[in-house]
Amino acid sequence: MKAPQENAPLRSTFPRGPRGYTGVLGAPGVGLGRIRWVGTGAPPSGPSAAASPADLTAAFDTVAARLRERADALRAGGHTEPAEIVATMALIADDPDLRGSATAELAAGRDPAGAVTAAASTYAELLAALPDPTLAARAADVRQVGRRVAGVLRGDPESTVDGPVILAGHELGADDLLDVVDDLAGAVSQLGGPNAHVAIVARALGVPLAFGVTPDAADGVPAVLDGATLILAPTPAQEHAAREALRAAERRRADLAAGRTLPAVTRDGEAVTLLANVATAEESRAAVSAGAEGAGLVRTELPFLTAPGWPDEAAHAAALRPVLGPLAGLVATVRTLDFAPDKLPPFLEAGVARLRAATTTVDERRGRHSGRSYPGQPPPEALAAQLAAIVATGAGTRLRVMLPMVGSAAQVREARALLPEDVPLGAMVETEAAVKAVDEIAAAADFLSIGTNDLTASLLGLGRQDPALTPARAAEPSVLRAIAATVAAGERHGRPVSVCGDAAADPYAIPLLIGVGCRILSVAPSALDTVRAQVRSLDAGECAAMAAALLG
Repeated sequence: MKAPQENAPLRSTFPRGPRGYTGVLGAPGVGLGRIRWVGTGAPPSGPSAAASPADLTAAFDTVAARLRERADALRAGGHTEPAEIVATMALIADDPDLRGSATAELAAGRDPAGAVTAAASTYAELLAALPDPTLAARAADVRQVGRRVAGVLRGDPESTVDGPVILAGHELGADDLLDVVDDLAGAVSQLGGPNAHVAIVARALGVPLAFGVTPDAADGVPAVLDGATLILAPTPAQEHAAREALRAAERRRADLAAGRTLPAVTRDGEAVTLLANVATAEESRAAVSAGAEGAGLVRTELPFLTAPGWPDEAAHAAALRPVLGPLAGLVATVRTLDFAPDKLPPFLEAGVARLRAATTTVDERRGRHSGRSYPGQPPPEALAAQLAAIVATGAGTRLRVMLPMVGSAAQVREARALLPEDVPLGAMVETEAAVKAVDEIAAAADFLSIGTNDLTASLLGLGRQDPALTPARAAEPSVLRAIAATVAAGERHGRPVSVCGDAAADPYAIPLLIGVGCRILSVAPSALDTVRAQVRSLDAGECAAMAAALLG
């Protein structure tokens, strides 16, 4: 039951030695290019000249504007998650506390670039000390923003190494990869981990990334990166092997795409509905092109990450209309706003003090385990405005509305009163509390959707940025048992149950999900071809036996 493999490893051709390095895998794949260092050593142009507080403000404004422009370009290209990360970094560049701290450092006698670096370091240390891993992970983003602002003040030149390139740095950020996205073959970073923003972006772009690697090489040295293994100055045979792996991966993608017209049916005849998780018009079009039967999750918070206040009905409609357009006649499951500490707009995030206040406990941070309000919960009038916009813009689709982080049947009934009777209303099961109340929630809802990311974190006591929180952890008996209980509750009440978390596309979790009765999977558009091929390779009976053995 192994999943189809892309970019087969070349490690058998890579001897260990002074020109070979092995680190921690951040993103799989094979890359061939030349080393380009990022943010290392002394600035080529020397120290920054004297500057005023106005110059600091202008430098921060420049970085924020560049990041927003990049976020917009990523959204237009359908790269939703990278766009979200970059948009958040733009908010960091706008943060008045960070700017104020830099101005204070300047007044204390530091040079401009040093003032920004010191302020960013202080701000990052404060975030890193917070108890919430999600917010602590923002420290790297703050340092990246500080480095960029300092670079603007110094007038740092661009690298002269042409692509394809393998970036190298002490602590690479998501924006480093996106700066050279058209020439990017891979990246290595000394600091970071699999759940860092830079790793999320690398996986979204389909390029390899390794952590814990600092190559002893100057700019321009040829290199091959095979997952977590970096080889400098590869031999002709190693270069040939890398090119063959890249061609094989391309052929594999083409073969999978050729199967888009085939049904997602197991070998023993169990049909699986494949839906897509989308947030942009480009993703909706990609999902339809890849053969999705619709969208099992339409994220709605992305357009409002930089909003000054709760969006009104007109703003929701304007954002949703292009996303739902390509889904005409298909299932469109629109999730209401799901703001959280790792994706807060300005009107919900007011500097480090606000972040610290938002992280006293998991319950108080998001209200997601206790029923109390959390930072992203809209007031009743804001929810009503969004639901009205969803109904109006989704008229041409097989519309469904979905509530995130439901903790009780009462929440479903309250939202139900705001919707027309003919619009199905679903509930996401993402916490231990929801699993305990799943029968009551299923009775009140028209369908259920399992968010395996938050559910796994809740049941295993892990933070969302914990390196141990991987999609495959949905195979843990306690998590799989909760998924099975949700499916069983759906069957008792005649409610369809889908899985829209990352486990729905994980090659190790998929057989177990099918084994406990999941028959609707919603995944990223880019994963549809691979998931379809794996479903067609499985036997549902064997999957059920595997799940039963795991659950005892």
